[in-house]
Amino acid sequence: MRWFFGLWIVMSFFSGSARAAKLPEVEVPELKGEEPSAAEKAAEAKRKERLARVIVLKWQGTETDYSDANVQRIIKSRIQRPDAQFFPDGDLYQEGRKVKDETVVAAMQPAVVPSQNIGRVMAAIDEVSRVPYNAWQPSDWGLKARELSDMVELLWFVDRVELREPLFLLYAQIGRAAENQNEVIPPFYEQIGFQAVNYYFYLAAMLAVQDPSLMSKLTDQDLNASISQYLTMMQQGAFPTLKINFELDGADFDAEDFATKYEIYLNGLAVTPDEQGELDIFLGRTDIYLKRADSGHGLSERLEVTKLEGKRYFVRDVARKRMGLDLIEQLFLHLNECTPQLEGIILNYLAIYARIHEKAEIYIAVPKEGNPNKTAMWRYDRPTASLSKVQGGDDSFPVHFALQMSGGIAWSGFAAPAFTPPTEGDAAAQAAAGELAFTPENLIDIEAIPAYIPLTFELRAHYNRLMLGVGVEAGISSELSFAERYILPGHVDGVVYDDADAKYDATKEGDTYSYEGQEIGEGEDPPDWQQAIRYESINATAYFTGGVVLGRDAGLGLGPRIALRVGLMNLPHALSTTAHFGWSMPLPGAKLDSRIRPYVDVDGRVGAIIPLPESLLWGDTTPASPILALTAGIGTTL
Repeated sequence: MRWFFGLWIVMSFFSGSARAAKLPEVEVPELKGEEPSAAEKAAEAKRKERLARVIVLKWQGTETDYSDANVQRIIKSRIQRPDAQFFPDGDLYQEGRKVKDETVVAAMQPAVVPSQNIGRVMAAIDEVSRVPYNAWQPSDWGLKARELSDMVELLWFVDRVELREPLFLLYAQIGRAAENQNEVIPPFYEQIGFQAVNYYFYLAAMLAVQDPSLMSKLTDQDLNASISQYLTMMQQGAFPTLKINFELDGADFDAEDFATKYEIYLNGLAVTPDEQGELDIFLGRTDIYLKRADSGHGLSERLEVTKLEGKRYFVRDVARKRMGLDLIEQLFLHLNECTPQLEGIILNYLAIYARIHEKAEIYIAVPKEGNPNKTAMWRYDRPTASLSKVQGGDDSFPVHFALQMSGGIAWSGFAAPAFTPPTEGDAAAQAAAGELAFTPENLIDIEAIPAYIPLTFELRAHYNRLMLGVGVEAGISSELSFAERYILPGHVDGVVYDDADAKYDATKEGDTYSYEGQEIGEGEDPPDWQQAIRYESINATAYFTGGVVLGRDAGLGLGPRIALRVGLMNLPHALSTTAHFGWSMPLPGAKLDSRIRPYVDVDGRVGAIIPLPESLLWGDTTPASPILALTAGIGTTL
């Protein structure tokens, strides 16, 4: 075998500037296509449920937030989640979904009112509604009022319409029981503005203001009349209201941008704020829920106000302060600790956020001082309901590598010529006749599509979804299957077969050969000089490959991939261009650390071999030949 090849690999990666300047926004015309079907939308929503969710806490006094492209790029590489979704710190605020029972630990926070609670509430309502007002003593009605008021916490947060009717009917029966106890005492009676009210009748009327059809659920005429009185007063403006505002950091409210991110629900019903991002609500209890328009859930707030202490309540600012500024302060108090010590209320919010996104990995990220290159990260651990620091940081190299070896089977029309080396007698007979004995047409049978074994060594670099790689491949055949001219420096042709009688002469234009015993004059070509042909059982290809990797572990180099490969082959002297579909699958239980993970790989390719001008095949045969291959191998990420 006479082949030699070398490969130099130079790879350079440069990080972005500490704080990249934001590019001006460019208005792109909307391309309207066919509206996705309901099934396609459901499939897309289901896919997004499984994606990692990264909450980026904004450092005070900086502009770097969850939408920063550098922050997203760095984080995706750090956690090896190219599909990761990014959200603002306020989404973590879950005061509304937190149960009022302070003995419930973070890991046990239910987050969503279970459907069975509705049945318990409705059974209690049905039981007490059957009791006439004079069947019990006032003290008994007082006890029942307290018992029913405790059941309100079974419906502690109204995030869907199904909870409205049970809560409305429960309020009505609590108000009825409070009225039958013949005592005007808190918490059953409150001062709202300048009016003393039966507080639970008032709360029932608040729900009916949004949806008057609830009143039809009250079959008791006296009870219906009591609540209708409060409903009419609300509709006539007899009670004060409070403005809730959805601006953030004092910036002007952008209604169009907000609508692309959130839907607002008050007490389970969708509402739309005005152009200033404001809504009027009555004093009392209002359950505020921001549903993500793209995927998942935003903040929740159970706002209970009975006195006008301020003209406006800034919902998102309250959320950012609690789960942005306060959380950053606690995370950075002992930055080097693997598990930071957090307040119980913040742990509750984290646990609730994880519960309402059950299929997603939850990460918290903080670009220190607004610098994307100084992003500290923590991962939420569900079993312990705590944060664990993600290793790496300023000095963490964002590129992951993979090294693999593979083999298989390949087919190519240029791989195996139908070729029998001539004998010395054949050469002399043809020379005497003045004919060329060995032409390319004699040597190559382009119609043959034989098989050979490719043996490949490859090094890949992975950055998020991007994959770049270099490698070498040896094609191994059982016979002398690969034929080509000798390609020597400064010459087009080369040396003939391994024949002791053959003599090499490089004095003429091109490389030729002749046999011993023939003498020629200077500058003359004897008739038996022929092209020099080399034939081997092994060829070599040095190549470069690039493509994309799919799946959640794409940043690490694992998962399905699509790639293109371009290589330089020596036998024949040609370009090898192929399209690849492959899959790298980790070996179960073989993870050694965060970077080193052994894997198995399968790959299929299809393409063409295109001869170069100096090749024996150039211009004399079919200009290109198809190539097919299937390979399997083993490797490891680095």
